[in-house]
Amino acid sequence: MSYRRLKAVCLLFWIFLPISCATVRKAPAIRFPYLWLDKQGFGGDIDRVGFPEPSGICFHPKRKTLFVVSDEGELMEMGLDGSPMFRQKIAGDLEGITCHPETGLLYIIVEGDDVILEYDRDLMDVKRKFPLNRAYGGDPEFLQKQVDAYDNGIEDIAFVPRKDHPEGGTFYICNQWDPPCIMDVLVPLRSSPDPVHEAYILKVLPFRIDDPAAMYYDNNRRILNVVSDADNILVELTLHGRLVNEYAFLGDNQEGIAVDDEGYLYIAQDTGGILKVKDLRR
Repeated sequence: MSYRRLKAVCLLFWIFLPISCATVRKAPAIRFPYLWLDKQGFGGDIDRVGFPEPSGICFHPKRKTLFVVSDEGELMEMGLDGSPMFRQKIAGDLEGITCHPETGLLYIIVEGDDVILEYDRDLMDVKRKFPLNRAYGGDPEFLQKQVDAYDNGIEDIAFVPRKDHPEGGTFYICNQWDPPCIMDVLVPLRSSPDPVHEAYILKVLPFRIDDPAAMYYDNNRRILNVVSDADNILVELTLHGRLVNEYAFLGDNQEGIAVDDEGYLYIAQDTGGILKVKDLRR
């Protein structure tokens, strides 16, 4: 090969190398490891009642049940086989739900209003409300106010217990767009008895992902599991935002995920259906 031709080949190599590397980095590392049905035949779509637009789901470790919320402002408790147990109407576009493992209280986010509701299942009522302050990093409108009532505001929530924290822990919250981000949020669970008190953004994770629509926290591994609805991927992140794993994910319009204490994963699909699969990562 002539020197001139070799030089041209080398130049093309260095031009296209960054493009090639970027493509590899963006591709999910592997297909998510799961079983649709286990040996006992458990799995599949467990929604027995056609729950409308399920947008968030969590496992309640004390009650050993699932709680699901809907865009239509409904809350439902169901057994792990999908059997309905309790259903209640709560005003607002309910987008995410999480459980405090010690108190058993549920925390529900309302999109558009950007507020966290503290819900007591025993009282069947909302006890307190925590509007999320939109300011962060000197920008009073870091979270842009939702104006079109569609696909914009806070989208899912996960409680992260911290024994040494004065509030007992903090909440990680996904903001779907404007900007798409994952935030660590302080909610005054212990310090304020007020029925209404602001919540504040402590930090925004450096990891960027479009349309983070579903999330749960794995307390054993201390890992966040976050799903991008737009890209159909699940990422595992540390609490500081470092990427651990990335998977091509199953389902459609995934707006809520939860895992029970037997290793079954539940996926709430906004277009309908609640999928139950065996998570083979465990």
